[in-house]
Amino acid sequence: MTQSEKLKEKLEPYRIVLDQTEEQMIPLHIKQGKTGPYDSKIAGDPYFPKKEEYPVDGEGRPMKLLVQINFNQLPKLKDYPKSGLLQIFISVHDDLYGMNYQHKAEQKDFRIKFIEEPFLVEEELLTDFSFVKIPNDFYFPVRKEGAITGELACETISAGDFRFEKLVGKQSWDLFESMSDDDDEADALMDEFYETQSGFGHKLGGYPGFTQEDPRQYVDQDYTVLLLQIDSDDEVELLWGDCGIANFFIKPEDLKEKNFKNVIYNWDCS
Repeated sequence: MTQSEKLKEKLEPYRIVLDQTEEQMIPLHIKQGKTGPYDSKIAGDPYFPKKEEYPVDGEGRPMKLLVQINFNQLPKLKDYPKSGLLQIFISVHDDLYGMNYQHKAEQKDFRIKFIEEPFLVEEELLTDFSFVKIPNDFYFPVRKEGAITGELACETISAGDFRFEKLVGKQSWDLFESMSDDDDEADALMDEFYETQSGFGHKLGGYPGFTQEDPRQYVDQDYTVLLLQIDSDDEVELLWGDCGIANFFIKPEDLKEKNFKNVIYNWDCS
């Protein structure tokens, strides 16, 4: 019996519970290359009307586009906008890439903008972003621009999600210890589960992945929706710390109302 078959057998008593967590999500794929102002992208230049005030960090310095999502270019996902642009900017003068450990939803050194209908308005766009100065490559996690595409998929709860214990009655490592008297086998089963249920990757929706632990483990547990996740990626030389991952969480009611002013931003690395 293969390790995968053993895992499936051991998890059978929990299968109904795990299957009930299945959610639609959009895995995102990044391809290095130049993008246009309306495109879904990592880094590069944002769609930005000249008449608008450009986002700055807490010290008044221009921030840089981390990611832009054009919902018109992606499959439709329940409760997410059906159209429009979601943009996330982060400070390029901060070794934490704009994250605030103490106040993760405070948009001082990161900013989320949502543009409802950019395609219906004839506006003069900003085309020169040379005023955004990155003082050191260390302060921005992406080296190269890339286009984003995605397709609709489904996944069940990831091993690191804080709700896992509430659903199955045990933390993931305790669950696998209880499955076998052999510690090596228990470790192997857990490794197999983490390999298939890690939650890693770029995505909209679904369940998160972490190199450490879920930041919602003890606080902010009402931010139950993974708005967006950006993983490390060699394709565009994207690296969170030593090879980490970034998550953006939102409350369900805020997502439905397209209110992106109250979003938790977290990234971690090993």
